[in-house]
Amino acid sequence: MADTVSKDPFTTPGSPAEIRNPFPVWNGRDLLELAGCFCLGLIVLMLAAQAAGSLLTRYLGLPALTADPVYLGMAQILMTNLLNGLVLFFIYRTVTVRYRSPFWSSLKWRGPTAVPPGLFLVLGALLALVMGALSSRIPGIEDLPVSGLLRHAQTAVFLGVTAIAVAPLVEEVVFRGFIFPVLERRWGPVAAVLLTALMFTSLHVTQLWGSWMAVSLILLVGLALSLVRALTGALLPAFLLHLAYNTTLCLLSLIGLALEG
Repeated sequence: MADTVSKDPFTTPGSPAEIRNPFPVWNGRDLLELAGCFCLGLIVLMLAAQAAGSLLTRYLGLPALTADPVYLGMAQILMTNLLNGLVLFFIYRTVTVRYRSPFWSSLKWRGPTAVPPGLFLVLGALLALVMGALSSRIPGIEDLPVSGLLRHAQTAVFLGVTAIAVAPLVEEVVFRGFIFPVLERRWGPVAAVLLTALMFTSLHVTQLWGSWMAVSLILLVGLALSLVRALTGALLPAFLLHLAYNTTLCLLSLIGLALEG
């Protein structure tokens, strides 16, 4: 395993914060590299999407396809999944190759004490019901970008699969598994909870653009997830809470679509 002396760029050399600590084995420099990887991947995918649009319009004679909301929605979700895969690969490689550390135990997938999985699944479902009820009272909720993806069966199903099978794992690994412990070590658990919740919210702003009330609700969800991570000292409870939350919201959305149909 790599040397575990903290070499965080946010730490002054020789200060009391620069101490030997086996958790996490990565540091603030790795977080900066993660941000760079995310930005670079986003730029590359956006350029690739523009190139694909030009190919369909100019060379294949399919301009109507690039204006189809279903096609645009599917492409948007696909790009999100590709970016998620890139970020997850970066974190996995950083932990296992750069620091030669076991992946899941290094992220503290399981904490020092056992936790009842069913409890966090129930709490996640209840959180979704509460947030769903509050969201239904937000004026103009049907005009948000994410609502447009739910108007068509293809994009709604693809979004639901992503929200259940991909988003909870990737987002918890990134925010509560990789970023949280570095912030907690440097500034304490309160700052780690607040900062990771804000980062989590910023990731969803584009989906909720146009409603600060909707953004405020997702901030509350981020705070709940980060608080669970801080209180349990493990990543699994936050993942289960997130999984149950997304699954319940997807089921509610599908029920709503079926009733409208």
